[in-house]
Amino acid sequence: MTRGGGATRDRILVEASRLFAERGYHGTSTRDIADKVGMRQPSIYSHFATKHLILAALLDADLVPARARVRAALDLPGPVAARLHAYLQVDVAAILSLPYDVRGLYNDDVLRAPELAEQAQRRAEIHDLTRELIETGIGGGELVPFDTGFVQHAITGLLLEVVRERGAAPSGTPAARALDVADFVLRAVLLDARLLDDVRARAATLVPGISTMAVPRPVG
Repeated sequence: MTRGGGATRDRILVEASRLFAERGYHGTSTRDIADKVGMRQPSIYSHFATKHLILAALLDADLVPARARVRAALDLPGPVAARLHAYLQVDVAAILSLPYDVRGLYNDDVLRAPELAEQAQRRAEIHDLTRELIETGIGGGELVPFDTGFVQHAITGLLLEVVRERGAAPSGTPAARALDVADFVLRAVLLDARLLDDVRARAATLVPGISTMAVPRPVG
């Protein structure tokens, strides 16, 4: 792919994400996207054969590296609480730094479409892996014994709030809010909340390792 082609593709993704946030996926046509980009509608198809492939690329820009990060958190040595804290820091900062408007992407109705089955499966895997990490912490006596599904859904709810708060544009200070969210979650789930300072310090040493699990955005 040429550099110019890549730049056009990125513009399509950016404008499509904004339209999906404003009008919804079903309320946005490829003609709408082409008009925003400043190109003829048929030209879009040289980059994306269908509208659902645009949404798939936007979702994968978040889901693929997020899945790799939570797997890294599971595989790293050391206390689970620190690994969970580090994973949340990196994941929230990544969401805040995405160049796309993420607010219109995670629509449960749209994700039930057969064309987006791979993306729905990736999201389900992230949820499963997050529950596994929490369950490991509970089993090791670090985290409060509680319904892991509830905790995972609570974390997802916080991530959606971060997305709402961030708005259409990337955040200029993602690390600060990411640390806030990680602290908030660990205060709630730590068996001994007095250990938060120690957890935060240990997590700081793990963040670089989890951060390197970010993978390039798909080009398909």
